[in-house]
Amino acid sequence: MGKDKARSKVCSFRKNFPYLDLLILLSLGFLLSSWAAQPSRGLTWPLDTPSTVLPLTNFQAVERFPATYRQGTYRWTKGLSQIALPNPGGNLCIRLLLASGRAQATSLTLTTSGLNLALEVSPELRNYTFLLPAQPGERFTLTLSSPTEVIERRNLGIVVGAGSVWGGGEVPRSILLLGALATISLYLLLHQVQTSKSFLTHCQILFGIFLFQVLFLLWQTLGGWCYALGGPLLLGISSASLAALGLERWILPCFPRCKEAQRSKVKLPHLALLILVGGALVVRLPWLLAPDPVGDLELAARRMGYLQSFGLTGAYLGDGDYMPLRLYLLWFLSQGVVAGGGRFTDPLSPLTIFLIKVPSLLADLTTIALLFGHGINYLPSQRAFMLAALYACAPLVWINVAWWGQVDALLILPLVAMVLLLDRAEGKWSWAFWAIALLLKPQAIIFAPLLYLATLRQHGCRGLVKGSPLALLIFVLGILPLSLAGQAAGLLQAYFGSVGRFPMLTAGAYNFWYLFTQGRGGHDTSLLGMGLTLRHGGLLLMGLATGLISFGLLRRADSSSRIEGAALLALAFFLLPTQIHERYLFLATIFLALNIVHEERLVLPFTFFVFSGTINIFGELFAFLPSLHSFLQTLPLLPQTLAASNLLLFGMLLGHFLWQATLRPFQACSLERSQR
Repeated sequence: MGKDKARSKVCSFRKNFPYLDLLILLSLGFLLSSWAAQPSRGLTWPLDTPSTVLPLTNFQAVERFPATYRQGTYRWTKGLSQIALPNPGGNLCIRLLLASGRAQATSLTLTTSGLNLALEVSPELRNYTFLLPAQPGERFTLTLSSPTEVIERRNLGIVVGAGSVWGGGEVPRSILLLGALATISLYLLLHQVQTSKSFLTHCQILFGIFLFQVLFLLWQTLGGWCYALGGPLLLGISSASLAALGLERWILPCFPRCKEAQRSKVKLPHLALLILVGGALVVRLPWLLAPDPVGDLELAARRMGYLQSFGLTGAYLGDGDYMPLRLYLLWFLSQGVVAGGGRFTDPLSPLTIFLIKVPSLLADLTTIALLFGHGINYLPSQRAFMLAALYACAPLVWINVAWWGQVDALLILPLVAMVLLLDRAEGKWSWAFWAIALLLKPQAIIFAPLLYLATLRQHGCRGLVKGSPLALLIFVLGILPLSLAGQAAGLLQAYFGSVGRFPMLTAGAYNFWYLFTQGRGGHDTSLLGMGLTLRHGGLLLMGLATGLISFGLLRRADSSSRIEGAALLALAFFLLPTQIHERYLFLATIFLALNIVHEERLVLPFTFFVFSGTINIFGELFAFLPSLHSFLQTLPLLPQTLAASNLLLFGMLLGHFLWQATLRPFQACSLERSQR
């Protein structure tokens, strides 16, 4: 009786003051932020710091001081150069190592918010220190303007060496505002999914948000502020939470909800599966020891050598860009290379080549088994077998896995599991597999809208609240060993530096940009207009396609629609952005094959894209089949024809998907209501 009475009083109090607990959370967040920001903190950077940590604009390439003079690296400015520095908060102290690099002093103007300082930079290296008032943003830009001189065909301003920034005492205003917004949005989202009005459930909500505040501030205090990721993270959480609330409350109820297609529960024929996987292995075996056709196997072997010699501290030596799970695999496999007497340098030993290819081979065979297992639930076993065999024998697939030795098959496996398992455990399995995919390659991010919207459509905000923390936990655990090994900057560069690593309009892909330039290529940093570059144009095209696919997924997100949406996202990624390689069409192949399970006439687009992707590889890369490459070069209109056909077929598939999402649900639901 006493507990019931206390609970009744709590419920009455909450009814009269519904947002008092939110005000308490906001106040606690402000107090914790103020307390965490009190100690002084700073960052010292060399000029070869990864660009995602220290963004530089209009600087010359990195150079190294002569060993007899001093240690370290430096860069020349180009007259008007900028450094985007992380903001430790409070009043700031900046120190820069500068020199004119000439016999005489050079004038320099330093500009930022609250500072416009003119000084003379001496010919010899000196440290210059100056103070700044508190800056509002998570980063602030320091502009260096000086006269230039053309020396050896380079436009040179002044020499900039290592620098440092120090501050503390308060949190940047933008972080405080975004933190408050994240707290409010999470509070509203958790109350949306609250199914019980018990006091314990309400306490769990409050404790969960408080724990989020503590963990975020702990990460910032331990050095996370150096990477200036707090603002985007908080903004992303707020946007996703508020969008989920609005969609579930006002948009999704407007769309009819139809049942999943009926699956026949058929026992998997083990003999057929064994024949299928064995046949796929036979197709791939002749190529497993083939020499490196392009150079990627040599890069992987070199990384194995660094990991073998230095452990995880060698993860990003020599400008590496591999993701965490691949690095852990290579580190493990490097022990086998050493035990077997293999080599990490060119010419690679057969053992090294084989071990590099083994993980992708196993993932590929598992994917084939999943395709067969999914198909047998909807198709006669003979047709499911033929479909899986068609995928297993597709040249675009086995070339990528067995001959080229790429890691794409490792990415495909968790993505397929993500799409197929969304109906189970309220989507938690799908979120877990997406996090694993993200730890393998950053391309997994293109499937985030599908996972977010399909989870919301199938399981509501409750599914998001259960799945997204699990994905975050898996991702954090995945990057933790590298972070503890001091590789956080390299890890950040590998993820965020992937856009811009190859600043070309197309890296050989027969896509929109190949057609746009008629195969001539070029740099994607060229201006398009209104301050936008061609790279921005490609991202806008990708965003437009993703928006249309997202609209379709809001209307209908059953298994067949998710598979079709995944295929379209992968095709859009190959066809629309800049910097795309010829092999990236492989990412769409498995989803195109899974589409055939639900609509058999889609075997035609699957066949065409396999043909187009195979010709793309042989036509752009000489080392695979030189004779075929030379022959394809005599057909000058073939690449443009294939690029145009790829775009046309993508448009047709997108139209088919939107028609299915817009008309089919209403037709199906009308039929269901008429039968009642």
